[in-house]
Amino acid sequence: MNIGYFLRLSFITIIDTGGIMGFGLLTLPVSLSINLLLASAILSFNKKFETNKILMIINLIGLLWTVFWFYLYITTPQID
Repeated sequence: MNIGYFLRLSFITIIDTGGIMGFGLLTLPVSLSINLLLASAILSFNKKFETNKILMIINLIGLLWTVFWFYLYITTPQID
């Protein structure tokens, strides 16, 4: 579910070229790193990698990383 949010955030940031002054590009490395975790999440559904402990650790770290940034993006007030 969080991956959908960050995929959309990455797409909008790239299309808008970071906004008027380009500060939106600062969020792009975080967003793209979370999008890369989608590959390990998809691999974990494969029977071959189902019991792979390293992949599960990567997914757990990725989940914590994603929840942390999702919480910060949602709770940080916008400057109007």
